[in-house]
Amino acid sequence: MAKGEVSKTQRVLNVWAIILILWSIYRATFKTDLPVWVDEFIAKPLLFLFPIYWFVTKSEKKNFLAGVGLNRKNIKNNILFGLGVGLLFVLLALTVRLMKTGNFPSISLSLTSLVWILSSCAAAFSEQIVSTGFVFNRLQHESKYLVKPIIYSALLFFFLHVPVLFGVDKIASSTLIQMIALNTTVSVMTSLIFVMRKDTLAPIIIQTLYLLSLPILL
Repeated sequence: MAKGEVSKTQRVLNVWAIILILWSIYRATFKTDLPVWVDEFIAKPLLFLFPIYWFVTKSEKKNFLAGVGLNRKNIKNNILFGLGVGLLFVLLALTVRLMKTGNFPSISLSLTSLVWILSSCAAAFSEQIVSTGFVFNRLQHESKYLVKPIIYSALLFFFLHVPVLFGVDKIASSTLIQMIALNTTVSVMTSLIFVMRKDTLAPIIIQTLYLLSLPILL
C-alpha cells in the first residue's frame, strides 16, 4: 500500500463511523418521540443501509446483496439453521420467565404485536447487514486470525447500540448490563455462524428471534 493511501479496513471503519454518527444524531434529536417502526423501517434503512449500498456499489463495484453476504445458495438450509439457533434464545427466555414468575407469558395477536414482530425483523436485517455482512465480512478477509475480527465486530456492534441503550431513561442499570452481555453474545454468535454458513441470512434470523425474546427474558 502506497504511503498516504487509506487501507480497505480503514475505509470500512470510516463508513461504519459515519453510520454511528448519523444514528447518534438521529437518536439524540428524536430520542423516544417517534414510534419504533419509524426507526426500523425508515431511519435505519436510510442511515444504516444507504452508506453501505453506496460503498459496496460505487467504491467496491460489487452487487449489493452479494457484497453484504446475502447469496441465493442454500437459502432453505440457512433459514432452518437460523431458526434452530434462534429458538435457543426463545427457549432461554421462556425458561427464565418460568423460573421468575412460575408461568409462561400470555400471547395475544394484535396490531401492536404484529408491528413489534415486523420491526424486530427490520431491525435485525439492518443491524446484521452493517455488523456482520459488511464490517465483520471485510475484517475477516483482511485478518489472518479469526479472533481479532470477532472481537472488533462485537465492540462495534456494542457501540452501534450505545445511542439506544444509554438514551432510554427507563432502562435500569441491571437490565442495561444484561442487554450489553446479550448483545455481545449475539454478535459473537452471528460472526461465528457467518463463518460457518458464508451467508448473512442465518444471522439475521437469529437476531430477529433474539429481539423477539427480549420482552420475555427481561
